[in-house]
Amino acid sequence: MINREDLLSGTRPEVGNRILVTEKDSFQGYEVMDYKGMVWGISMRSKDVVQDVFMGFKQFVGGELTSYTELSDEARQKALDRLIASARRIGANAVINFRFELSSSLYSGNKEVVAYGNAVVIRPIKNYVPLGGLGNILSEFVDAYTGKTGYIPEKTYTESPKGKILENCGYRFVVCPKCGTKYKVDKNENGNSYILGMDDADKIEPGTQIYCLKCGTKFTIPEVE
Repeated sequence: MINREDLLSGTRPEVGNRILVTEKDSFQGYEVMDYKGMVWGISMRSKDVVQDVFMGFKQFVGGELTSYTELSDEARQKALDRLIASARRIGANAVINFRFELSSSLYSGNKEVVAYGNAVVIRPIKNYVPLGGLGNILSEFVDAYTGKTGYIPEKTYTESPKGKILENCGYRFVVCPKCGTKYKVDKNENGNSYILGMDDADKIEPGTQIYCLKCGTKFTIPEVE
């Protein structure tokens, strides 16, 4: 069976200036980098008295209460717009666990809508491999291909620049070769160098690679003694 990590499906596009919203707790192909906290948007909408009277008569003859439908739609959209604006103000680019909460006031025709969720900062996972059915289909396709031909595609990669190791007060740091940002280096139980909280960004290239959180440069962590 082929290693799923070796099956490159491609990196998702950058979020850019958009605010992505989902009712789930994550976006497939993206990783959560920071939690900004709860955000919400509230809208209270009402129709005029004349429309309220007409809608009251329509309840006797049946049919869609179009005025109330428009009222609900307007309230939801306004609440969502305010939630997105709130997320953008605190530096988020996505909202997870999104929900609508609706309620009616004591006055007929008034609708209150609250849109809320968790504001987060997300970024694409490099060389993301889908989970579930799509990932299984891709994996099975490659397994069938390599099983019939006996050919295993050669692993090719572009060698990443190496960071420089510095020592200070008994601690070791690796320095980004582009912007000079420093990261504390430790050794795992296998004796390999790693940076706490950052996984290997390239499973194909030998060694451990990370993407600099400041400038985005991919570089290799040299092994330390």
